[in-house]
Amino acid sequence: MMDYDVVVATRNRPEALRLSIPLILGQGRPPHQLIIVDASDDHEQTRQSVIRAVGDSPVKLEILYSRQPNIALQRNMGIDCVKSPVVMFTDDDVFWWQGVGEAIMRVYERDRNGHIGGVCGVLATDPPPEAQLFVGSVYKMRLTDCIRQRIEFRYNKFVYRFCPDPFWIHGRSRWNVQPVPDWLPKENAVLVEYMGGARMSFRTEAIRSRGFDEDLGAYLGYSKSEDTEASFYVMQKRLIVGVHDAKLYHHKFPGQRAESFDLGFISLFNPAYIVCRYSPNGSAAREAVKQFSIFKLMQYVLRMHTKFGRDRVRGAMLAIRLMKILLNTPPARLRERYLELCENALQGHESR
Repeated sequence: MMDYDVVVATRNRPEALRLSIPLILGQGRPPHQLIIVDASDDHEQTRQSVIRAVGDSPVKLEILYSRQPNIALQRNMGIDCVKSPVVMFTDDDVFWWQGVGEAIMRVYERDRNGHIGGVCGVLATDPPPEAQLFVGSVYKMRLTDCIRQRIEFRYNKFVYRFCPDPFWIHGRSRWNVQPVPDWLPKENAVLVEYMGGARMSFRTEAIRSRGFDEDLGAYLGYSKSEDTEASFYVMQKRLIVGVHDAKLYHHKFPGQRAESFDLGFISLFNPAYIVCRYSPNGSAAREAVKQFSIFKLMQYVLRMHTKFGRDRVRGAMLAIRLMKILLNTPPARLRERYLELCENALQGHESR
């Protein structure tokens, strides 16, 4: 049987780790190693919370400290410590249902040709019965997150029909990169467009060769779409699969990881950059970038009654204005131009 390690990048969420870690270690097929990469303001508090959550579990524990908060960088630190042939990445506020480890690893073990580079679970709308979530405000999700979680499936169907996400378009264009295994339905598995960071796993050899793109969080200490970019990197040569029997519940911790203007900017600018990196000129994914960005902006406008909402809209509008430059930049200069535009936009905002 193949082993797997789990990497969790975290910052300032010791209470979330205390609740989520036991569900990872309590799997019928537990990980070989749990790697926590912490960038908290109070690292010792987080370290002690992790140690208490692990308790007397036989799973090997590694706790690392990152002086720089950047989830892509933190995950790369975790990859360096991985010993198993498969590495699973999850968030500190994600709660695993029983059977996640077994369902995902069965797919890797059946894929004897190594055509599958990544396997993800599916987000559940309810927490597992074993989860000990607090009812109080310490760990209570915002109402908007609760509503979004409940309607996500219907929302995605609507978006895909009327204003498809360029990420979906590009991801589907890679479904022929390797032969599709005929046994996938027997594992209740399907091809997916990309993987979200809360529920992804990779063959270690496939992700270790390059890791996560730290540029995507270079100026904020908070990455955006680095999980999708990693999926597309692996999908250049291998398939990405989702398993319906691997259920994970994302109980989003309240609070923002970045300032509202910055969040609005990178939420639209990072996806545009990633599409430019992986989709050629004239592709359907590139053609969809501007339209989908305006669609997202319209959603942000609905929250302009708050200061957070107004600042996020300003950041998103700037991203849309600068996208034309990215879309017209030659591939050889794309990274340089992206970093230059990000620096000017985000540091220029800070100076005002």
